[in-house]
Order: sequence, then structure tokens, then C-alpha cells
Amino acid sequence: MTSSPLPSQGGRRALIVGSGISGLAAALSLHRAGWQPLIIERAPQRRTGGYFVRFNGPGYTAAERLGILESLPDRRDPAGRMFEVDSRGRLTPGLAFPEQVNGTPLRMLLRSDLERVLYEAVQDLVEIRYGTGPATITQDRDQVTVTLTDGSVESADLLIGADGIHSTVRSMVFGPEDLYRKDFDHVVAACVMDGPLPGLQEGDSAVATAPGRSAWINSYRDHPPVAFLLYRTDWPAAEIRKKPSAALREAFDGFGGDLVPAMLEAMDRSESVLFDQVSQIHLTRWSQGRVVLLGDSAWCMTLHSGQGSGMGIAGGELLARLVTEHGDLPTALGSWEQRLRPHVTRYQKEALLLQHFFMPANRFGRVARSTLIRAVSTPVGAKLGKALMG
Repeated sequence: MTSSPLPSQGGRRALIVGSGISGLAAALSLHRAGWQPLIIERAPQRRTGGYFVRFNGPGYTAAERLGILESLPDRRDPAGRMFEVDSRGRLTPGLAFPEQVNGTPLRMLLRSDLERVLYEAVQDLVEIRYGTGPATITQDRDQVTVTLTDGSVESADLLIGADGIHSTVRSMVFGPEDLYRKDFDHVVAACVMDGPLPGLQEGDSAVATAPGRSAWINSYRDHPPVAFLLYRTDWPAAEIRKKPSAALREAFDGFGGDLVPAMLEAMDRSESVLFDQVSQIHLTRWSQGRVVLLGDSAWCMTLHSGQGSGMGIAGGELLARLVTEHGDLPTALGSWEQRLRPHVTRYQKEALLLQHFFMPANRFGRVARSTLIRAVSTPVGAKLGKALMG
């Protein structure tokens, strides 16, 4: 490959497309390394929504390096209980998350917690330009040039596509999304609850599962509970074009005792409901020339992995370190991918297994899951559960 040298550290400029967790983490890391980042965001303003994050592993370590870890809350309620909902709608003890996972402590928090802490760290340091995005991307040996939808033109030493699973940067530089997206036969719905649910106290969480269906209610300190619904369908792309309330009531009819109907009623009242299919992104390379993909743009692992936000932070922090250490961009990006890909591959594969924990595929899977829950409720079985989650 032709060498693509980087200018002296003070003159290095990065254009980051996407102001989510991955983009903000990259911007903060690059600024601290002496770069001049500019964030481009097609949304007209900050996106502050999002749901639960299991924060541990490489993302936890990267947050420590960036100095933001102590600003991140742990929203687990010490007095909260976890329940399973059986086939008759009764509550039974459920599986709690361990304290240590993937070699680090575990924190349960919200995507909005991560976004807020990163945004507060960069807001006075890095320009964020809202309401625009890439219209064309060209590059040569010396720079990458982006014409934006507002008509302006920006040139940089590095373009980072951190614009999510439906990445515009990826489509323009690497090709259509269909080449890289692997769809699960799942649809997910989620929203913030506006009140308590029947049978649960403040701080309680619960899950109801059946073959092809799963309903979760997660509680947090200083935040309303969040509901997740997962179900299997042969045609997820067609399913998500339906009205969410109608599709969900059809999928969850007669399911979950009193709990799930109450969740559906709360979703009907909610102003914002996530309703989408579940997919992963698989690329053989995450960079081309001076363009690199980061986070869900490059490797979306699905909610089953629990590592999407954490790996976005880890990827952004490591990218900044390596492009700063190396004077040659292809060498830096190759080293970055070589170090990061084993983690991404592992979490993508784990997601394929954990999907059956979140939502069993058949009656055998539901029995196996229930057996595991009962087993880890014993002192000996708790060690097995910790190994499974870690």
C-alpha cells in the first residue's frame, strides 16, 4: 500500500461523522492527543435517548484512561430484586448480574449517561456541527475531502465514520449496507415506562420468556424503568414497517400475565418507542485509505452482546492512541484493527449464543434457560452463572 504520511501532530485534523458515543469518544481522545477534530451530525440537535448498557470489559478500561469513569453512575438498585415470570404469570426469583465481568467491575447504566458524560467532556473543546452530513467523499494520498449536504466542504487527514448501523460513510466508501448487514429474525421494541407495573416494587426488574418471545423490565436508580420486548418473525424488515402498537399486540397476545399488557399500554402512551430489527455488521476491513469506520458502523454486535457502547469507547480511544503514535496512517489503522478485531469477533459470536438466553428459540431452550436460572440461585451454581456472564 502507498504510504500516507500524517502531518506534524499540531496540524492533524480529523472529521468525525456521527455525534454518538463512538464519535464523541474518538473526538475526546484525538483532541487530548493534539488533533483538531470536527464532528458532523445529521440530526438537528443532540440525541440523548437510549436504553440500558452493561458497561464492563475494554470499554470500562478505556473510560478509565479517558478519566470519565468516575462520572459514570452505576444505576443498579442495591435493594432491587430480579424476577422471572412463569407461564402462569407468577413471579419467581431470577438471575442477577455478577459484580465482575470480562475482567473488570460491572456497571449498569443508560446510554444517555455515557452520551452526557462524553458530551460534557468535549462540548467546549470540539466543534459539533448539527443538521448536515456527507454528500460526497473523495480522497487522495494527502487528504480526504467531504462535501456536506449544506454545501460546505471540509478536508482532513482522517475521516471517521461513526454514524451507526445505517452508516452513510460506509455506504459511500465501502458499498451498500446489504453487503455487510446480517439480520437476525428478531424485532426489538423499547421505551421508558411512565409508572409502576403490577406485582413489582420500586427497584424490581423482571423478565418473561417463551419460545420466540421475551419481555424485560429493567429498573434503575434515579430513572424510570425501561421496557424491552423481543420477538421472532420470519420477515423482520416487513414487520418494522407496521405500526408498533399493532405489531406488538399481535406478537404478545396472551403472554406474560398482567405484566406484559401493562408494558404495552405504557408503550402506547410513550412519545418515543424504539422499534427495529436486530442486525450485525460484518466487514473484512474497517478502513480504506484515509477513511475508517468505528462502532456500529463497522461492527454492530446487537443488543444481545451488551458491548456496543463499551466497544465504541474502546475503539475510539485506541484509534486516537495509534494514529498519534504512528507517522504512517495505513500502519496505524492496520495495527488498530489487528488489536481490536479479536474482541469484536468474540462479542459478535457471544451475541449469537446469548440471543437464546434473552429469547429462547423453542421449548427446549426455555426449559434449559429455566434450569440455568434455578441452578445459579444456589452457591455452587452461582459460579457457573458468573462464568457464563463473564
